[in-house]
Amino acid sequence: MKLKSFGKRLLSVTLAAVMALSLTACGEDYPVAGEDYILAARAAYIELDSARVEVINDDTGESEQIFIYKYDEKGLMTYSYYAVSGDTVLAQYNNGYEQYTEENGVVTYLDTGDASFSSYSKDVPYPLADEGLIVFYKKAVNTETSYIATNELAVEVCHYYDISKLSGVDTADNMTGFKVLYYFDADGNLLFLREVTEVTADDGTITEYSYSIYITEQNEITTVPNFVDVSKLQAEDESGEEV
Repeated sequence: MKLKSFGKRLLSVTLAAVMALSLTACGEDYPVAGEDYILAARAAYIELDSARVEVINDDTGESEQIFIYKYDEKGLMTYSYYAVSGDTVLAQYNNGYEQYTEENGVVTYLDTGDASFSSYSKDVPYPLADEGLIVFYKKAVNTETSYIATNELAVEVCHYYDISKLSGVDTADNMTGFKVLYYFDADGNLLFLREVTEVTADDGTITEYSYSIYITEQNEITTVPNFVDVSKLQAEDESGEEV
């Protein structure tokens, strides 16, 4: 499954899936506002044994992506993913041995005997379970406009990105702005992050797409639900025809 197929405006998905490794460029020697908070949040995230990730469209208030995962005692991942984008609805369930995928009502099945099957683990994490979910690409952050604001209750960090320095990111050609806001509690725990993408049309019209990412139920998932309607696959097998 290629998450980036859900549209370039969903940069949260594109960056997490395509840039999970490359968005770790944080070795430069100059300071960036709130860097310590972000790095700590990334380190804490990859130590989780289970969690629920939800991507919410800030304009509609609706959840457009849900990712729930859990590692077993051997570190093997079971995950369930659900996404809606326009007329496309996708669900996928993978327990390390079998994978069910449903796209617009059509269900397909893979297992370990299929060459295209992939399993994930603590050592080989699924992109949305890796630190790249919490976006931080230091060399592309505009240090002059980015900031950190704190009070006794919370911390807000805002990073404005230089689009020209997002090397290797599969972004839309008309993307003209990107910023990430991170919100932490007084103890430095990440509450959520918000990714805002600016797109400029050929006629000069500017549109902003804003998505908030929440990581909840941390280490509390006992069973990963299957968002795929497996009965459709069973019905197809019985009839010999596509449902």
